[in-house]
Amino acid sequence: MAESMYRAVLRRRPTFAERNNTALMMTTADRFERRLSDMLNSREFQTMGLPLNLLEATKNWSGKKVFFLHIPKTAGTSVRLALIEAIGVPAMEFYDRNPTFESHIRERKDNFWPLWVGHQNISDFPNDLSGITTFRESRSRVLSVYRQRNREAYTNDPHMLDPERIASLARQSLESLSTPFSRWIDSQSNLGALYYLISSGRFGPGSINSSDFERYVKAMNDAMLEANLNESLSRITHAAWVHDEPAILKAISRISGRNVIELPQENMFENRKEFISQILDKDTLAKLNEIQAKESVVYKVAHQHGLVPLLSKSEADDLFEIAAKRLGFIFA
Repeated sequence: MAESMYRAVLRRRPTFAERNNTALMMTTADRFERRLSDMLNSREFQTMGLPLNLLEATKNWSGKKVFFLHIPKTAGTSVRLALIEAIGVPAMEFYDRNPTFESHIRERKDNFWPLWVGHQNISDFPNDLSGITTFRESRSRVLSVYRQRNREAYTNDPHMLDPERIASLARQSLESLSTPFSRWIDSQSNLGALYYLISSGRFGPGSINSSDFERYVKAMNDAMLEANLNESLSRITHAAWVHDEPAILKAISRISGRNVIELPQENMFENRKEFISQILDKDTLAKLNEIQAKESVVYKVAHQHGLVPLLSKSEADDLFEIAAKRLGFIFA
């Protein structure tokens, strides 16, 4: 058993001492689990055993190879779970939960896994994967981001591993909970989908949140934005609006090669009673309309690529009003 454990977990034969010590531990209650846990948490497993196991598992992969560019608050959790089920493997997730590990993976030249997902720039996904994403009416998405920040003040993400990031998110959440939406929106960069779909590759892996990249995007005129988006969106082969569930199911089915008939209803939240109702006055609506206008180029180019239909003004306004009401916003 000791010999088999080393071969299966660490992909090597144990030394004489390791084999005997492990065999001895197995004669004592609970020591087998403790030894296995030590091996799985060891640096050797993380740097050698795990990558080798992944490479072995995917070396003969003949199925679809997909990345999901998850723009926050666009029903992405449901899409991610549906993709995992359809592709048939767990996802390589890029949500800044373990920045050191994610940075290491980004710098690898080979793609060793068929499904990558995350809140990442399009340049951070392997080039040989087909891309899928989802879009949401811009103003509705901003309202939902604010409420998500409020919600995080009451909940903890069990997947978040980096202590500094946990502390930072906790501070931001508590601040947002006590900050009126009309002031909170002023503190945001409000580049929205542009952050994810304008390539940040020239600034290096994982540079989506860098100040240099933000200045770069903000300095672009409409022609430059369209040119960059045309290049980036050529990597996206399937997309849908989040309010059109049949279109989402169709997109997932086509990119995965599996017939997906149901979208998991995950990460769906109603407004909490603890949340103070927020007023959408004339000035705040003007700021939201500016964000909508800035993001409109994304949807224009996506439409030109045949990814999604354009929303009419009345459709966009209806979606916005429905989201505002559900999330506890009041029109002045």
